[in-house]
Amino acid sequence: MTSFTMGFRQVRGPEHRRDKRLPLPIFSVRVDGQEAETVNWSLGGLLIGNYQGHLLVEMPVEIAIKIKDEHAEFDMKIAARVVRNDREKKLLAVKFDELNPAIYDFFERGFTKRFHRRERSPA
Repeated sequence: MTSFTMGFRQVRGPEHRRDKRLPLPIFSVRVDGQEAETVNWSLGGLLIGNYQGHLLVEMPVEIAIKIKDEHAEFDMKIAARVVRNDREKKLLAVKFDELNPAIYDFFERGFTKRFHRRERSPA
């Protein structure tokens, strides 16, 4: 089985990160009582856009996540820690406490759905 998330090399030029950031697919998240969307994500964490809360660096947080535009509920929950809260840009960066197999499978399914949807659409 090909792993899309493990095989992707770069988004915008070379990066020196353990986990490479991916812009797609976009995920809808619920964090700190707000719904928002990912700007980018990796197997290490999420960058969430349009966040207007007051979480502080190193605070634990639970992220409810689903694939954007799916009719599913927010049934996947991820334990994370705040890395950055840029109130001016309304960006919240979080790192996962642990990437368990269920979370990894969730991201893999999301990437696969996005890839197959694009592959099947007419050019």
